Amino acid sequence: MLQRFAAGSAIASMAIALLALVVLLTPVLGPRRFYPVTIVWCLMPLVWGLWAMLTPKAWVPQRLPLWGAILGLAAGLFVAFVLNVHSLVLGEPVPARLRGLWVLLLVAFYYLLWMLVRVTCKALNRPPPGA
Repeated sequence: MLQRFAAGSAIASMAIALLALVVLLTPVLGPRRFYPVTIVWCLMPLVWGLWAMLTPKAWVPQRLPLWGAILGLAAGLFVAFVLNVHSLVLGEPVPARLRGLWVLLLVAFYYLLWMLVRVTCKALNRPPPGA
């Protein structure tokens, strides 16, 4: 179970670092506008690690990407429709259809990232060579 937590947290941390780099290097986005997003990002490694620990045993490791997509759906709905982060970042209202499209893209993105969680989880569960 600890390996699943480590795998989820590690991939989430790398994803945050890459996304933060994109925000910093894109002058149009401006880091100050992304302040609400960074608050959510701070929780991401913990949430991903705990979510990985909650994965049903029968789903490990084959269905981890699907499990991650479920997390992406929950996170996307929360961020887009409850917190309405898009409007906070852009400074103007965002239509519900665009927020819904963003949720679908996030689900696909999470699915891909959780493929990496699956690979990492397999690597952490592999016995050391010569053991």
